[in-house]
Parts: sequence; C-alpha cells; structure tokens
Amino acid sequence: MKKNIFIVFLISIIVFIPTISVYANVPSVINITRRNEGSNTIIDVKISHADPSSTHYIAQINLDLDGIVKAFTDLTHSTTTEATYSLNIGSATPKTIKAQAVCIIHGPSAYFTEGGSSGTTSGGGVPAYPSGSILVGVLLGFAILVIVYKRR
Repeated sequence: MKKNIFIVFLISIIVFIPTISVYANVPSVINITRRNEGSNTIIDVKISHADPSSTHYIAQINLDLDGIVKAFTDLTHSTTTEATYSLNIGSATPKTIKAQAVCIIHGPSAYFTEGGSSGTTSGGGVPAYPSGSILVGVLLGFAILVIVYKRR
C-alpha cells in the first residue's frame, strides 16, 4: 500500500514539474515616444510580442492619456517580434501617457508609462498552462487516493 501511494505521489510530481515555467507570450510595451506632425500628436508605441503570426497578433493598443483611455483597434498585424505602432491622438497634449498592448490570444500586457517606468499591472494575460489549477487537482486527487487506501 505504501508503494502505491509513493507511485501516485511520484506521478503527481512528474505531472506538475513541466507547468512551473511554461507561460504564454503576453505582449509587452517597451517604449513610448511622442512627436508632432503639424497640429497632430503622434504616439509611437514599441511592442515586443513573441511568435506573432496571422492568427496570433496585437489586436488593440490602449493609451491612457492623463486618465482617459483611448483604444486603437485598426492596427496592422505585425509578424515580427518587435513592432512600432504610430497612433494619432489629434491635437491633444497629455502630460502622461501609458500604453497597453492586447494580444488576441493571451490578453493584455501591463501598462507602461512614457519615460520607461512600468505603470499599473492590470492585465497580464492568461497563463498558457494553468499550473495552479493543475497543482490543486493533483493534490486533491492524491488526498482522495490516500483516503481510499486508508479505508481498505
């Protein structure tokens, strides 16, 4: 009986170990710059996003302009791991700009503030492999097996 419990425990560990370091490739904003073209302010947002393709891309960029969020969705689908998107905010001249990139599969990045500091951590995407859920399931399964074996 102890041998069976040890085998179940060993299998549980083997199932859990691969989930520790496997996470989705959530995009990240790496730079924000602004420039003027005539009376328009153009915000250049540089984004890093691993393995983009025609079915996995940045679908939206949210700009927080002094607390007012404006979403840009008419974006070119980049197939490179680093891409810069130029967004026209019209004649606005915000004091602070934060940007967030949204992947169609893995969700939103954290906000990044112009000047290089990270802002709020809303978003963050979805793990590619839900290790927390798997760990809970494995531990519950192990606990049930122990209870069943003790009753025999």
